[in-house]
Amino acid sequence: MTRNYYCLVAGLPDLIMEDRKLAFSSASFRELLQQDVHPQDYKLVGLFFLPFDHMNIISRLYDDEPAFDNRGNYTEEEIEELTNKKSFETAEGFNMPEYIISFMEDFFGEEEKPAKVDSERRLTKDYYNHLQSTGNDFLNNYVRHELNLRNVLTALNGRKFNMDVSADIIGDSDIEYALRKSRTRDFGLANDVDNLEAIIQLHEIPNLLERELKLDTIRWQFLDEATFFNYFTIEKVLAFVIKVFIVERWLSLDAEKGKELFEQLIKDLENSYEFPEEFILSHG
Repeated sequence: MTRNYYCLVAGLPDLIMEDRKLAFSSASFRELLQQDVHPQDYKLVGLFFLPFDHMNIISRLYDDEPAFDNRGNYTEEEIEELTNKKSFETAEGFNMPEYIISFMEDFFGEEEKPAKVDSERRLTKDYYNHLQSTGNDFLNNYVRHELNLRNVLTALNGRKFNMDVSADIIGDSDIEYALRKSRTRDFGLANDVDNLEAIIQLHEIPNLLERELKLDTIRWQFLDEATFFNYFTIEKVLAFVIKVFIVERWLSLDAEKGKELFEQLIKDLENSYEFPEEFILSHG
């Protein structure tokens, strides 16, 4: 059943920029959504915060220094219990996705600790499979688009530095096969990957910030297009969550660009609650 959130915007807190920080963070937005959206839809929201749980798990398992990131779904105590072998084996159960539990079982079952990069790679791969298992069309399209971006850039890096990056390319479709094997400029995927030429061109940009901005611009445009006809549904909310993540990232990389994206985000939010012309023509 499709649920519409016509009045969600009315409950949003004031959105104010202060000292390079968002008063309206992804964490606070998640708390708001927990109150305002249906529990089944809120589960979809939580999926996009799982990568922060991955980082907290990896940090704990490999004794890294980064502070605990509270944008994850699980508390520091829950991550501590999960990543402690004794407490993990004696616990009655964890209310976490099966792929995370399976990862921990295999991690503790190894005679030697796996390389950190291998653990990160597995969690990322299993995460995208988990997103696709929901059966939600928007999530499926998002995963395909995100994997194409990541995998094409990985393949281009491998080609540039003459490295075998096959293991870092996620997926087993014809697209991933071509990225692993093809030596042509566009991997023979000009008709299969959206914005492929733009991705190839941005990979050649020497300025890292400029390159990352163009990459996030491609993501932003995809979100707009993918939810164009989702006027008030959870898909519109999910796209907004991803955009908040993009804004937060740019506030840490480039405050001025982060502010610009933030203002665009608010403009998009305001416009999303106006009936598009297509809706008016179709439904009166």
